[in-house]
Amino acid sequence: MAAGALTYLSLAVPGRVSAVCANVDMPVLCPVLAYGFPLPFLADSQGVSPVGSVARDPLSLLIGLDDVLWPRLGLSIAFWMLVVVGGSFAWRRWNQAHHGE
Repeated sequence: MAAGALTYLSLAVPGRVSAVCANVDMPVLCPVLAYGFPLPFLADSQGVSPVGSVARDPLSLLIGLDDVLWPRLGLSIAFWMLVVVGGSFAWRRWNQAHHGE
């Protein structure tokens, strides 16, 4: 649960990703606004969302105003899970060393 909360809170970190912005003969990639850390995983949708904005509130995420980049989201969740597990392990070791439990 902590990893999920940290993943959601990471939406405060802006970034850029490449997305298909034109697809006439072959896809043309252009940079778009995205949010998330360590990898931006919520990107500005090229068709539905107002240009240059990413809605980060839960309702907008559920109705799909912007594009969720699922592989990047999975890696971000894994990162935050490792942070939580590593922090928990370090806290327990520190607590045992200083309190002798």
